[in-house]
Amino acid sequence: MRWFLVLACALMPTGILSADDPEPTPKPQVAGRSLESLKIIAEPLSAALSELQKLQGQLKQTSTEDAKREIQRGIDAERERVGQLRNNFRDIVGGSEAAEYEGETSGGTSIQEQIGEIVQPVLSEIKEATSEPRELEALRKSLEQSRERKRKTDIVLARIDKLIGESDDGALIAELESTRGLWASRQAEAVSQIAVSKLQIEDRTHDQRSLWETLSTGFNKFFRNRGLNLLIAVLAAMIGFIGTRKIYSWIRHVSPVHKKDKNTFTSRISDVLALAVAALVALSAIIIVFYARGDWLLLSLVAIFLIGVAWAGKTTIPPYLDQIRMILNLGSVREGERVIYQGLPWNVSALGFFTTFTNPNLQGGTMRIPIRNVMDMISRPVTPKEVWFPTEVDDWCALSDGTYGKTITQTPDQVVILVLEGSIKTYPTAKFLELSPENLSHGFRLNVTFRIDYQHQADCTNSIPDIFNEILTASLVQAYGRDAIRSIKTTFAAATASSLDYSILADFDGSVAHRYYALQREIQSICVDACNENGWVIPFTQITVHQSEA
Repeated sequence: MRWFLVLACALMPTGILSADDPEPTPKPQVAGRSLESLKIIAEPLSAALSELQKLQGQLKQTSTEDAKREIQRGIDAERERVGQLRNNFRDIVGGSEAAEYEGETSGGTSIQEQIGEIVQPVLSEIKEATSEPRELEALRKSLEQSRERKRKTDIVLARIDKLIGESDDGALIAELESTRGLWASRQAEAVSQIAVSKLQIEDRTHDQRSLWETLSTGFNKFFRNRGLNLLIAVLAAMIGFIGTRKIYSWIRHVSPVHKKDKNTFTSRISDVLALAVAALVALSAIIIVFYARGDWLLLSLVAIFLIGVAWAGKTTIPPYLDQIRMILNLGSVREGERVIYQGLPWNVSALGFFTTFTNPNLQGGTMRIPIRNVMDMISRPVTPKEVWFPTEVDDWCALSDGTYGKTITQTPDQVVILVLEGSIKTYPTAKFLELSPENLSHGFRLNVTFRIDYQHQADCTNSIPDIFNEILTASLVQAYGRDAIRSIKTTFAAATASSLDYSILADFDGSVAHRYYALQREIQSICVDACNENGWVIPFTQITVHQSEA
C-alpha cells in the first residue's frame, strides 16, 4: 500500500494549494522595509497631487491661450510624475509578486510563428531556469541607473540654489524656481526608484536559496514530473519495439514465404520493413506518452529532434541506400558466398548493419564487420569441398621457409607452430598462407634418391628395384605398422656420370607425419643395409686426371 501512496504523490500536479495549506504571510522584516519605503514615496506623491490640483485651478482662472498652454504642459508633467510615483507605490505594495503577476501572450499563423510555438516550451524552460539571476541583475542595473540620475539631479539642484542666491531679478528667480520644481520632481522620482529597487533586491536576496537547495529542488521536480514521464516513455518505446519484433518473428516463423527460403529478396525486404515499423512504433509510443502526460517540453524536444533528423537526412540518407541494397542481398557481396578479407577466406554467414564472417577452420573464426567496410568487397559462390584453411589445430605442416612442426594455435590474427626442437614460431595468419603450408597430417609422399655403382649395371633395371621395394616395405611396416605405409615404389631414375640413380617414392599416412624428416633418413639407412646384404657397391665421386703428351 505504501508504494501506491508514493506513486500517487509523484503523479499529483505540483504548485496547487490544498484547502488545508496555510496562506503565505509576509516576513516582519520585509513588511517593515515596505512601510518605510511607502513613507518615502507618500510625501512626494502628496506634494505632486497638491501641485496638480493647484495647476488645474490656475488653468480655470487663466484667460490667455499662451498661459493656458504653459499651465497645461505643467499639468501633463505632474500627471506623469503622479503616475510614476503611484506605480512605485504599487510596486512596493505588490513586492516581487507584482512583476511576476502579468504575462504576455502572443499568437501567430505564419510558419516562423508556428515553429516558434514548437520551440517556445524549451525556451520557456530555459528562461524559467535563469529567471532569478536575470531579474536580480536587471534590478541592480536599474538601481545603478537611478543612483546616477539622483547624483545628476543633486548637481543641478545645487546649481539652481546657487543661482537663486546670487540673483536679484524677480522674473529670473521665478523661472529658476519653476525649473527647480521640475528637477526636484526628478530627484524625488529617482529617490523613489532607488527605494523600490533596493527593496526588490533585498526581497530576492533574502529569499534566495542555496545552491544545494536549488539543485535538490530542481532534481526533485524533474523526477516527479519529467523524469517520470521520460521513464514511462522509454518503457513504452521498449515494449513497442520488442513487441513488434516478437510479432514479426512469429509471422516469419509461420509464413510460407519464409519457410520456403529464408534468404529470398521478399524475406529480406520484409525484415528491413519490419525493423523500420518497430522503430516507428517505438517513436510513436514516446510521442503518445508525452502528449497524454501533457509534457510539452519533452514533446517539443522530440519534434525538434525529428526536424533535425529530417533536415540532416537530405545529405546523410543517400549513402545508406547502397548499404540497404547490400543488406537486401543485392550488392557485390552475397550471403553464403566466399570473400577474401585481410588476406583470409571467409564465409558470409549473415548480411546486416553488422555483417558476420566465419571461417570454420580458425579458432575464434567469427568476425562482426560494419556494413560500410563490406561495400567495396566482392564475393563468389563456394565450390564443393572447398578448403577454408590449409591446416587445422594439431596438424603437422611444412612451410616454404623450411619450418616443419605442429600447429598448436590458429586464429584470424596468428598461427603458432611447435617445431621439433621444442621452440615455438608465430606467424601472422596472412603471412602463414603466403608460405604455402604443406599439410602432412592427411598423408604425404617422400621422394628419396639412392645411387649404386656401375658395376651392377646388368641388374640395375630388373632385380635391384624389386629387392629395394621388398626390403623397404618389410622394414617400414615392421617399424610403423601396415596402416602407416600406403605404398612404396622404387624405379630406375637415371644413369649419371659416376652412378646409377634410383628414385624411391614412399607414400605414408598422416599418423607418421611427426617422423617426416626421420623417415627420409631411415629410407637411406635401409637402402645402405640392402646394399651390404647383396654386395652392391655404393659409388663415390671419382676424379680422372689426363696428362698431355707435351
